[in-house]
Amino acid sequence: MRINPFELIYRYIYPAVRRRLAEILYYDEGLNQRQIAEILGVTQSAVSRYVDGYRGMLVDFKDYPEINNELRKLAKKIVSNKIDKYIVQVEIAYIIFRSLARKRLCSLHLKVDPTIDYSKCNICPMLFKPFVEG
Repeated sequence: MRINPFELIYRYIYPAVRRRLAEILYYDEGLNQRQIAEILGVTQSAVSRYVDGYRGMLVDFKDYPEINNELRKLAKKIVSNKIDKYIVQVEIAYIIFRSLARKRLCSLHLKVDPTIDYSKCNICPMLFKPFVEG
């Protein structure tokens, strides 16, 4: 394994999840880029690159209904001011951890690291199981 699950999260999954959340907040919820930048803890320029499709593009979470639905629910909480920017980061991590625990992102991992033996790898379910049970 050349790319471990934490590197996968940092380099590929987290940016793609933030991009999808930024798209939902911008296009569906009507927030402006400055507001989204504040919520996500990034620059307005980064949000611009997210919504224009220049950043976080390895995977499109529109194609993952379970994750997309969780991000839509998170966006609704954000817009209704039920959570602050710090809890947003926690919620994003939980969405990612649950997806990894359920082996929903193994194909992505295999895409960026073809040396993985999918039939033997059980790292993510072992690491992130508490986020599914909780």
